[in-house]
Amino acid sequence: MEIGLPDIMLFVSFFFCISLCIYSLRFKLTPLNFSFSLFTAAAAIYALGYAFERMSVNLESMLFWSKFQYIGIPFIPGLLIIFTLCYTGYGEKVTCIRSLLFFIVPFISFVARWTNQYHQLFYKNPAVFNSHFGPMLSFEAGIFYFINIIYLLYALSYCTVLFIKYFFKTAFVYRMQTLLIMVALILQWFTLLIYLGGIAPKHFDINPYMFTISAILYASAIYWFSLFNIVPVARDVVFDEMNDAILVVNPDLQLIDFNKRCSTLFKSINDKAIGKSLEQLFVFQPEIIDGINNFSIAGMEIVLETDTSKVFLKLSLKQIKIINKSHVCTIITFYDITEQRMLMQRLEKLAAIDPLTGVFNRRQFEIQAEIEMRRSIRMNTPLSVLMFDIDHFKNVNDTWGHQCGDQVLKEFAATIAANIRDVDHLGRFGGEEFILIMPESNRKVAATISERLRQAIEKMILNLDGNITGITVSIGVAGRWNDENISIDSLIKYADKALYAAKQNGRNRVEID
Repeated sequence: MEIGLPDIMLFVSFFFCISLCIYSLRFKLTPLNFSFSLFTAAAAIYALGYAFERMSVNLESMLFWSKFQYIGIPFIPGLLIIFTLCYTGYGEKVTCIRSLLFFIVPFISFVARWTNQYHQLFYKNPAVFNSHFGPMLSFEAGIFYFINIIYLLYALSYCTVLFIKYFFKTAFVYRMQTLLIMVALILQWFTLLIYLGGIAPKHFDINPYMFTISAILYASAIYWFSLFNIVPVARDVVFDEMNDAILVVNPDLQLIDFNKRCSTLFKSINDKAIGKSLEQLFVFQPEIIDGINNFSIAGMEIVLETDTSKVFLKLSLKQIKIINKSHVCTIITFYDITEQRMLMQRLEKLAAIDPLTGVFNRRQFEIQAEIEMRRSIRMNTPLSVLMFDIDHFKNVNDTWGHQCGDQVLKEFAATIAANIRDVDHLGRFGGEEFILIMPESNRKVAATISERLRQAIEKMILNLDGNITGITVSIGVAGRWNDENISIDSLIKYADKALYAAKQNGRNRVEID
């Protein structure tokens, strides 16, 4: 038994294939990597068996190792089909029943080869053929041999077509991975045609040698492009079903992929947008382009307004680097934070609004009043403050109860709010006391509005548990009507002082400090 270079190459092919088989099992077991591991195991058996067949010097030994090869050869097509279906997004078709159908022809071929000595329907007239490459097994092909070859040709053709179709529809970042597998299949396809067409040396099977190159391509897909960690099928399902919008752009910031959510949010993002620059697509959001160019987009928030609602988005950016750390693409994610923002707004509103009357609470009013006072001083414009106290409110609670008292407070606040400007700020100062700040209102305007509000309250008709009644209000007015530099706290004190005077002077009146 002599070992030549062709035999060494077969052992190399066996080593590569069996290594891939073992390595693929290190990942979480799925139909994808399990079918791949069995596929490479079958190829390894093929290469090992043919190596020992070539080193055999008599017919009996050659026939034994030929049988050994058919432990793997017939099952390669079925395993290849399952692997391809799982990879290209048709994994749901790989049911138990359908998987068994894929192996009907392989099982028939396996049985036919191992029982060939009884029927000669696989190989006929086997003999030893002496060639320049040493002694080799020669035979005449039987019907089951052709059935096995036809099924293998069908499997290679079918899988190649699936990969070609998938290559053109998959995301850019997965195309190199897909291309490597596709090239490996095409090489096997052409190798088989060369062998069947008689172009290769007579009776010399070149197919297991090609598994060395194919194994290198598969290894590249696994190691450099994470075949079992980054499966495009997972991308198709997860990527498109994500609630967050995702864009994938090349180093020149040209769009190469996007998910459904992105096309829903941005009308400019559709299939026709592929290849266009982000500057063309986000012409109305230049801040996004600036953020990407400066790699400062992380944490940036934008608001998209539609006809019916607002969408709050938080942006993030990640560069993808693969071989030699070269920049392959950039992934831009628009995280939908609308629910969080709406929740924050509701919480802020709860913290700022008096829950009973719906006007500012004291804390929020003081914040708004301080802002208006600073603006008044900066712009040198007048500012007025009105303090309200519902007359004899205690009698309402004592006579009709606290629920009726709450009703009075609500209707009082609603009446005041309906008779003031949008720029004015109304707040509940405590109990039955309310306060109003009016920007750009001088003494005369404040006096006029105060009297109008007093009359509006006096005209209110209240139905308290079936009892028709009314209320009155005392109002104290103060203001920054000259150039004096006064604090808002002082202004509120003056308004409170005027309110006290109104109550002392008979109530249901306006007093100006």
